Amino acid sequence: MKVRLLDPSDARAYQRLRLLALQETPTAFSASYGDEAGRSMDEVAARITPAADGSICVLGIFERDELAGFVVVIHPQREKLCHAVELAGMYVAPTFRRRGFGRTLLKVTVAHVQSIAGVRQIKLGVNATNTGAKALYQSIGFASYGVEPDALRVDGTFYGEEHYVLRIDPLA
Repeated sequence: MKVRLLDPSDARAYQRLRLLALQETPTAFSASYGDEAGRSMDEVAARITPAADGSICVLGIFERDELAGFVVVIHPQREKLCHAVELAGMYVAPTFRRRGFGRTLLKVTVAHVQSIAGVRQIKLGVNATNTGAKALYQSIGFASYGVEPDALRVDGTFYGEEHYVLRIDPLA
């Protein structure tokens, strides 16, 4: 397995896997399949093109040449927010689960974030009922700091979003 930044040449593979994610686990994402299915490849390519400094990017994990999972890294540039990075939209395809792909992707992502100057914490949100994802995040060192009730509504059912933080430089 190999982790790297996605670029425009990965647009088709990313869109295919993203649409699978939205169909398979609709309660894990704020976007819906309907929101994303009509995007052109140019739009998808633009969305996954990394910022020159790596502060906004999509990291993908590959098995041979197959995209097995991804996570979005968002580093705000605003002065009051630039000490924190947010992870969003993490997904590993079902055939690659329970084989270390999620853990590897997350560890490489944390290392990437640690290379961004001035960042002292990583934040993420996860469906409060997603025990597998929560266990993965906790095993890496993320700590829960609260649940937003009714954060997401899917097919008339509401789901809470549990918020996590990983302090990567608590003395800065």
